[in-house]
Amino acid sequence: MKTKITFLHGFLSFLTILAITSCEKITNDKFGIGKAEFSLSMSDETTKSFAGASSDSGIYSYHILISVEDNEGNSVISDSLIPVYAFGTGFTSEDVELLTGDYNLTKFLVINPAGTVIYAAPLEGSPLSYLVNDPLPIQFSIIADQITPIAPEVLLVGDQTPGQFGYASFGMQIIKPLHFWTVCVLDCPLCMAPILLTDAKLTVYADNGWHYSFALEARVNHLVIRGGSEVYTFLLEKEGYLPQTLRFTARELAATSMENPLSLKIPWGSNQWKVLELQPGPSEGKDAMISNLEPDRNFGDHKYFEATFLSEPVLTVMRSNRSLAWFDLNSLPKSAVIKKVTLQLHYEIPIPWDPNVFIAGPVTSPLWAGGVLQQIVEPWEEHKVTWDSQPKTIEANQVYISPFNLNANLITVDVTTLFLPVNEIAAANYGMLFKLWPTEKFPGFRFVSSDYPMAAMRPKLTIYYTIN
Repeated sequence: MKTKITFLHGFLSFLTILAITSCEKITNDKFGIGKAEFSLSMSDETTKSFAGASSDSGIYSYHILISVEDNEGNSVISDSLIPVYAFGTGFTSEDVELLTGDYNLTKFLVINPAGTVIYAAPLEGSPLSYLVNDPLPIQFSIIADQITPIAPEVLLVGDQTPGQFGYASFGMQIIKPLHFWTVCVLDCPLCMAPILLTDAKLTVYADNGWHYSFALEARVNHLVIRGGSEVYTFLLEKEGYLPQTLRFTARELAATSMENPLSLKIPWGSNQWKVLELQPGPSEGKDAMISNLEPDRNFGDHKYFEATFLSEPVLTVMRSNRSLAWFDLNSLPKSAVIKKVTLQLHYEIPIPWDPNVFIAGPVTSPLWAGGVLQQIVEPWEEHKVTWDSQPKTIEANQVYISPFNLNANLITVDVTTLFLPVNEIAAANYGMLFKLWPTEKFPGFRFVSSDYPMAAMRPKLTIYYTIN
């Protein structure tokens, strides 16, 4: 009898472990992130023609423009321009990160360096769809931590109209990329050492408002920016040094090469800024979450710093969550003059970005929805604050956080105006409130807080200052 009981106990334990393991796997698969890799499927003759037009490096000569929907018809990627790499006789895109699930590729165009659509994948039922084995839409699945290859068949566009491929129009503005090579150096005329190459952050601004930030390495960097502007403004930033603003013409950038790169100089004597980093843990940090569905409950130990508007799993109502945070600046010297403040935020699992929050309106006034950090002007306590007792905030000098899609799991937000107001106001500063703005229709943001178990991912406030 004892033998039977022992066997039964062991068997049940085995089933329990198996069930837990299976649940963990299902959870990981459901909420994981995988990658899609797009390649071109074409005839040998077309492939040779395509390869012959590539640059020597084969990098960024061509782009693909894709649209992807989920199985319910919701847009996941809309007219996204992705570089294509040439490896030998093959052509492969950069990896595209997606949440695990099933998707449909609904648009696939190939654009040459001149900005012309030269190949297109026809849609099912279109006049040219009979020429390919598998017209669009093409279904594919994303599995956590795996790369899914997708290779749609494409046809030469030539004089064919978009309608013959099943498109109302190719429906986009074709932008010709501008390539240039650059290197960042610390300019030290008195130094006897060789040229001091260094890393830095470079933000490029075009005249039409387009801008993008690059992480420069301590070597010659090959960068690709949006063409079409006559002049570009560069903002060169390196921790501990004063920012440098530079201007270059498109002609100057196009004249660069790997052997003759554009030299971006950071003056050696500009390292006047001192740096203070604050990344408190559960005992030192002060942050809390508040929720409209539990207006009297305190969430002082909540591990997320979030501003969300999500449906409840059971109730047919929406839950609105906001967060508060405060950083202790007492370690800053009394004679310090703040120059810049940044806030680094990590997310554990991103909330899918809904592009429909951007509703097209008049060109001069598009409807924007995202998050905002507002200055708190009343005292509050981490383990007492609730939705009903939340402190007052002001909109003056508030900081906006736009919806984003990034390969990295963090963002850095410039919050200087919360500590060094552009508009001088007579108001106390008791930290910041994170909420959705201007309405609560956007799914929201969920970053980690100072109570998160992984110390390196907790919010980090970096203060750049000088001594007066």
